[in-house]
Amino acid sequence: MILNNKNRRKFEELLITKAFQNTSFKRELIENPKMAIAQNFGVQLPVDIEIRVLQEDKKVLYVVLPYV
Repeated sequence: MILNNKNRRKFEELLITKAFQNTSFKRELIENPKMAIAQNFGVQLPVDIEIRVLQEDKKVLYVVLPYV
């Protein structure tokens, strides 16, 4: 799976939607993102890619600057 800007955003939306609908998936996604993605979507991400999942709260807003 190659993530470009367009399909990455769609995939992130899919992850966020599922996390809001399923608290068990949300916990798995935060604790072990690659495993949660593989088990729930059948997507194996490359070994050299690291994924970090953070959850905002009402006093913290995260801004992610993309790799250029």
